Amino acid sequence: MAGSPTGLIHVFLLCQFTASATSGAMKELVGAIGGSVTFPLTFTEKQIDSIVWSFNRTTLITIQPGTESKNATVIVTSNRNRERVDFSGGGYSLKLNKLRKNDSGSYSVQIHSSSSQFPSTQEYMLHVYEQVSKPKVTVGLQSNKNGTCMTNLTCYMEREEEDVTYSWETLGQTVPEFHNGPILSVSWRMGGKDTAFICIVRNPISNSSSSPILTRKFCEGGGGPDSLMVILILLLGLILLSLLLVGIAIWCLQKDKEKESTERKEKKDTHQEISNFCSHSGENTEYDTVSYIAKTVPMEDLASTLYSTVQIPRKMENPNSPPTTPDTPRLFTYENVI
Repeated sequence: MAGSPTGLIHVFLLCQFTASATSGAMKELVGAIGGSVTFPLTFTEKQIDSIVWSFNRTTLITIQPGTESKNATVIVTSNRNRERVDFSGGGYSLKLNKLRKNDSGSYSVQIHSSSSQFPSTQEYMLHVYEQVSKPKVTVGLQSNKNGTCMTNLTCYMEREEEDVTYSWETLGQTVPEFHNGPILSVSWRMGGKDTAFICIVRNPISNSSSSPILTRKFCEGGGGPDSLMVILILLLGLILLSLLLVGIAIWCLQKDKEKESTERKEKKDTHQEISNFCSHSGENTEYDTVSYIAKTVPMEDLASTLYSTVQIPRKMENPNSPPTTPDTPRLFTYENVI
């Protein structure tokens, strides 16, 4: 029990030392890529032994202040930062040039003095930003009812950027109006005074504005049917037209197939008729063989020999006569006229 008050005193002193070690709250600093930023340093110590700058708890620079007999010594632990640091402003405040995106982070400085048991510390938070690009605006679906045009304007950046805020400014009015957020609802009466809107984007180091958007321009054709309804009607018309074209194509294919099938059938029937005709003709054809009996005619009788034309009568079938063979010669009768 006797040691308890001593322990409390030690804890109290430790808290006091810790509180005195940090000078003030963390300072927020911002910088632009390619630009520069200065970390201000203030101290009350008379005798300073060393100053240590750190980035994300890694030692960045160590400084040993100069005296009347020697200059200050600056030790930069990273060669890539050697050409970017500067203390020409005096007072050992750190100036960092040619800022990069990865320079964002936590910085701190510790001041060591022989007059103080603990070093005093100052902390900083640096944010490095790009310059914002020009924003773009899209117009949503329009509803034109009773002569009033209603739509939404959406402001956006082509690439995502850090800590960007959006706002709208209304032009063409006696007192400009401002609205926050990337989306702005617009209502404009046909025939009324034209109004212009611009979108403004900001980050901690820069801002940029869009081109003016005129209500008359995007509300042309107001008073007609809703834009959504028009789009639906057009889509329905395209679908019906596509179905009609597909139906016509299928019908044409079927007609071509039917025509081809009919032609094949007609060719097949014609071939069958010709085959039947040829087979019947071969069965009913009869051939007669005519034999000659060679007869020598004297040379002296050639001049006085006359021949008569003999007509061969058609063959008459006699049921009572014996059948003749094809090899049986038929005799021709000649009549000599002298």
